[in-house]
Amino acid sequence: MLHIQNITLPETGRVIVISDIHGDLQLFQTLLKKVHYTTDDTLIINGDLCERGPDSLGVIRFARKLVEENGNAYITEGNCDRLIHHAFDHDPTFFDHLERNPHSIMNEWLQEHGRTNADFDSVTDLANFYRSNCGEEIDWLFSLPTALEADRYLFIHAGIDNIKDWQETSHRSATALPHFYTRKHQCAKTVVVGHWPVVNYRAETVTCHNPIIDRDKRMICIDGGNQVRFDGQLNALIIERHPRGDQFSYTYADHFHQFATIRKAYTAPADFIGTLNYPNYEVKLLVAGKYFSLCENVNLGLKQWLKNDYLVKKLGALFADNDVSASGLTVAKNDQVAVINDKCAGYTLVKKDGAVGWVPKECL
Repeated sequence: MLHIQNITLPETGRVIVISDIHGDLQLFQTLLKKVHYTTDDTLIINGDLCERGPDSLGVIRFARKLVEENGNAYITEGNCDRLIHHAFDHDPTFFDHLERNPHSIMNEWLQEHGRTNADFDSVTDLANFYRSNCGEEIDWLFSLPTALEADRYLFIHAGIDNIKDWQETSHRSATALPHFYTRKHQCAKTVVVGHWPVVNYRAETVTCHNPIIDRDKRMICIDGGNQVRFDGQLNALIIERHPRGDQFSYTYADHFHQFATIRKAYTAPADFIGTLNYPNYEVKLLVAGKYFSLCENVNLGLKQWLKNDYLVKKLGALFADNDVSASGLTVAKNDQVAVINDKCAGYTLVKKDGAVGWVPKECL
C-alpha cells in the first residue's frame, strides 16, 4: 500500500507544483521568485529534490524549512530522494555510484563531514557513517509521502499502474515508472507527475520542455528536464483554483542568460521537427547535407534531420553524441531568444518560450 497523504486544497487561490529540482537550489529559488510565491499559495514539490545538481543538501534543507514554516507546502518522494537505501541494503555497487555521480547528496554528506568514500572499507562501514551522522535528514527523506491526494488531483512523482484499485500501485511504479503519459490510468482524478522529462514524448514534434496538460487523459506531466537535458528547464505548474473549474498555466526558469534578437524571420520546414533523446542515439545516414543530415533512428524508426556537428562514428556505426533538438524553430523578426549553442556551423540552437530549435545564423 502506498503512503498516500490526503490534503485539502483551497477552493480559490493558487496551487504551484514543481518537480525534479535535482539539487539545483539556485534555479528553484529563482523560479519561486518568478511566480511570486507567498505563503498564501499552496506549494507542492512533486519528488526528486536530490541528485545531479550541485546542491542537493541545500535543496532539501530549504524545502524542509518551507514545509515547516508554511502549512500549505507539501513534498512527495521521488526515486532520487531515496537512493541512500542502497547503502543500507549493502549494495556492492554503491561505491561505483558515488564515483560516477559526484553531484550526489551521498557525496555531499561525506564532504560536509570532511570525508570521502575512500575512507571506508565496506558499504556497511559507509552505511553506519550515514546513520550516525546524517540519520535525522535521512529519516526525514524516508518519511515523505509517496502521493498527495486532493479533491480533483493526485500528485505523485512518476505515475500509477493502470488498475482499478490504483492505490495498490507498486512503490517502484509510483516513484520510477517510465513514460507514464503513453499509458492509461483508472483514477478519477487528474494525475500530476514529474520524473520523465516531457521532451521525451516529443520525438515527432518540435522540441519543447513545457508541461503537457491533457484533460482528456487526466494527466499533467511537468518535468522540464532540469539537470538531465543540457537545454532543459525547471517548470512550475500553476493551478488557479475556482469552484466552477480550475485554470492551468505554467512558467519556467533555466540557466540560459545569453539572449539575442531575431533580425530576420525564419520559418522552419514542415519536416524539420523532432528530438533525439537518450538512449536512442544510434542512427542510420539517409541523406548527407551541408549542415544537417537526414537520419533514421535505429531504435525508433523515425526520420529526422540531425545537426552534423552532433554526429559521431563509433565502431563503424553512426551516433548522436548527446540529446539534441532535431527541430527548426520558427521565429519572427524582433523575437527575443536564449542562445543555447552558437558554436555550430551555419545554424544556432536557440530557445523561445520553452521550445528549442535551430535557426540560421544570419537570422540573429
